Amino acid sequence: MATNEVPKSTLSRRGQHLANQPSYRSFATPVLRDLYNPTTNPNGNVNLGQAENYLMLPEVAAFANKTLQAKPEFFSYNEGAWGPDRLRKGLARHMNKYFKPVQEIQPDQLLVANGCMSLCELLGFSLCSEGDGVLFPSPVYAAFQSDFSTKAGVKCVYTPFEGVDQFSPAAADCYERALLAADKEGIKIRALLICSPHNPLGRCYKQETPVALLKLCQKYNIHFVSDEIYALSTYSAPEANGAVAFESVLSFDTSEYISPELLHVLYGMSKDFACGGLRIGCLYTRNEALWHAISAMTQFHWIGGLDGEVACRMLEDESWLDSFFLRSQQALGDASALARRLLREKYVAFDESANAGFFLWVDVRRFLRGTGKEGWEAERELNNWFVAKKVYLTSGELQHAEEPGFFRVVFSHDEETMREGFRRIFKALGV
Repeated sequence: MATNEVPKSTLSRRGQHLANQPSYRSFATPVLRDLYNPTTNPNGNVNLGQAENYLMLPEVAAFANKTLQAKPEFFSYNEGAWGPDRLRKGLARHMNKYFKPVQEIQPDQLLVANGCMSLCELLGFSLCSEGDGVLFPSPVYAAFQSDFSTKAGVKCVYTPFEGVDQFSPAAADCYERALLAADKEGIKIRALLICSPHNPLGRCYKQETPVALLKLCQKYNIHFVSDEIYALSTYSAPEANGAVAFESVLSFDTSEYISPELLHVLYGMSKDFACGGLRIGCLYTRNEALWHAISAMTQFHWIGGLDGEVACRMLEDESWLDSFFLRSQQALGDASALARRLLREKYVAFDESANAGFFLWVDVRRFLRGTGKEGWEAERELNNWFVAKKVYLTSGELQHAEEPGFFRVVFSHDEETMREGFRRIFKALGV
């Protein structure tokens, strides 16, 4: 080959497209390989960006060590790519107890896979053709973009609210405008997805708002997906004015608002159970065609035998789970209170109305001017300041915020780690 000849890619067009794009691995690896530990690595990165319930990890490990006894079948293909029937029964029993559905959830209405990220991808493949769209609120969980678009080729359409309370029924008009605007651009919206409780705002919806959104979906014959993975990760926040308790979309009669075939609920064990490493998610649906479509692809998204066994043991020990959730909610409330106190001491604003999830939506817009840049460039520069101080946060831009100057800050850490992380944040901000 001549030295001036440009080598051709050995990949397919789609493979080369993926190779040319930044990946989560590329920016997360430097953080995750050098994590802070007060004893062994005090100069490591404090990860206040990845949303896990670190507070409860020791309890989960202790439970597994106490109850798990490995058997040969845990290392076999067992019941296949659809997950063990025992797991679906356990998840159905759990959701019936805590979600209080008006119609009892049956095990065969649940599809299980290795995490909700996989289920989102499967929904993208099954509900959308390449180039079709899914509606989301702004801001929203950052990874939906990759979940739906990386392989399924779905267009993620983010809804601006422009001052309208997105937790009110009036938000339905904003979603409708976004749907119609997308249609004009040739993007056919096939679904609307919300996080309930909300990620990253940490708030719950009053029933009247999902009702308005269900009516909108019925009007345009699109699917409504409620991601309820933080359902039991709520906590007491006395100063959270206007905060409401979590209420599943399955807990009230939706039949007069939307066809049952258009309503789906995502849940999993990553958040409420502090089991992100197990990679277990489930989808509730009464849409038989969707059930078959996803079942045709779950062989690519198996749950490991040991993972399934740990999950089953937890789901079957209801007494332990009841107390675990109470302790988790108390720990989250205490950690949230400390985070709020630290932010107030430095006069850093945040959304006071949060009462769910592992994070606060922090407002650092007043610091943007000090970067010497404007708009999203200013937020990126601010993020560079945090990185330089070795504290990792999730920027508003990654979460498709409507304006620059917001970051999601995870507080579900032990006190020493959290204080160190906030110390670095404040040092970066110069306060």
